[in-house]
Amino acid sequence: MSQNTDAKPSGSQQHDQVADWIHSVVALEGHIEEAMDRQLKIEAPTSELNDAIQHFHDSVRDSKRRAEAYAEQYGSKASGGIVAKGAEILGAAAGLIDKVRKDNVAKSLRDDYTAYNFAAISYTMLHTTAMAVNDKQTASFAEQGLRTYAGLVQKINHVMPAAVLHDLEENPDMPIDRRQITEQCRKMIDDAWKSTAQ
Repeated sequence: MSQNTDAKPSGSQQHDQVADWIHSVVALEGHIEEAMDRQLKIEAPTSELNDAIQHFHDSVRDSKRRAEAYAEQYGSKASGGIVAKGAEILGAAAGLIDKVRKDNVAKSLRDDYTAYNFAAISYTMLHTTAMAVNDKQTASFAEQGLRTYAGLVQKINHVMPAAVLHDLEENPDMPIDRRQITEQCRKMIDDAWKSTAQ
């Protein structure tokens, strides 16, 4: 008699699968936090950019702590199920985070932008998995994580023009009206995101 290979996983298997994703998110945020720790050593040219770097660091740290607490509450160690997929995520993330720069604010923010989007899509995947197994508590946890990183991405959108323009000011052959260009660029970025929202 043949076995039904399409059978849905049991409740315990579902729990372990979700736990795999949760632990993967915890590890991913740990990698990102390490990169943010290094960025605190950057000498930002303005208080706005310095405050932004501190905000990014603190937000990632707090999100990682929240994820650690939830993983402990949820129970189960990461094992079996889709842990291999989690390892793939972390492998890609490790290569990404290693490239986060310490020398230049604009380029560091660019790399942060990539890392935060990586975390955001990982939380999206966790949210979808939780919804698929009717785990509303984990879905809510994942939604909060997604909102954290979506907010950080938007914050980078806001401060990036100022960071780039400060770099350009170091070139004496490029006189610029920094204030006006900053506001024009911020408006364009906001309009682009709003007009392309699905």
